[in-house]
Amino acid sequence: MARVSQRLWRAPGRRAKRKAWGFTVQVDGKQKRVYKTEWTKDDAERALAALLLDIDQGPKSTSKGITLGEATERYLGLKARKKSLAGDKRIIAHLKSEFGAETPLADITSNRISTYKAKRLASVRKVGEGKNATERPLSGAAVNRPMALLRHLLTLAHEEWGVLDAVPKIKLVQEPKGRLQWLKPEEAAKLLTACSESKNRALADLVEFAAFTGLRQGEVLGLTWERVDRARGVVLLERTKSDRPREVPLCANADAVLARRWCRMARATSSASGTGMPSAAPGKPLSSARGCRT
Repeated sequence: MARVSQRLWRAPGRRAKRKAWGFTVQVDGKQKRVYKTEWTKDDAERALAALLLDIDQGPKSTSKGITLGEATERYLGLKARKKSLAGDKRIIAHLKSEFGAETPLADITSNRISTYKAKRLASVRKVGEGKNATERPLSGAAVNRPMALLRHLLTLAHEEWGVLDAVPKIKLVQEPKGRLQWLKPEEAAKLLTACSESKNRALADLVEFAAFTGLRQGEVLGLTWERVDRARGVVLLERTKSDRPREVPLCANADAVLARRWCRMARATSSASGTGMPSAAPGKPLSSARGCRT
């Protein structure tokens, strides 16, 4: 965006303010400012017009820059340590199929993105099988996730890589607010009963422990005995979704699950080694198969 304006400033050691007319303009994705004290407003407008004419008549670049495929490869290299990288790869494969891997980033305009968004909003997915199958529209999250990744990719190309002059505007659809849902006592009882009938004898303990601590599935499965401090009544989580370690308090029910699993592990270890304590407890997960035997 080009504009003519007047600037005021005070030179060092002087009390009087100085004035200068000039212009601000974007050239090759960079902001250029030119102000001169001897210029009038008309002078600044003529200088800006001359610069814009020179830019318009200058040699045009035949290259359209980096393609979507090249940009996504660079993106994946930067995000190699991201926990949800597999999900990003699936979204990237989808974006390349929709926009084309050989499409220059500069050609992915707001209009093309809006057309893609409308197509996704009109899409449906099948739920169920056979005669019971029904069609449902894609959720707001399913529409937004690819567009959010694309927006991040284009922002990187513009702000960090310097291969894109401007980022097209991408407006996400509004997603419904999440619901807070709690298991009723009778529902929890039915769930634990069903888990106890599973071939995996650790399942009931793990589900009960998760219910009374609020831990995620990955956090429960990755929890090891040296992270359990029953004396203080806490467990330490080092690998969390937010990458920040945190302590989770243990209620009486959660501690009872730990005590039960420790006893089972002790019996299994005693049978194998002739000792009364689980010698391999440090580093061993709470969901260890040896601790599942009764």
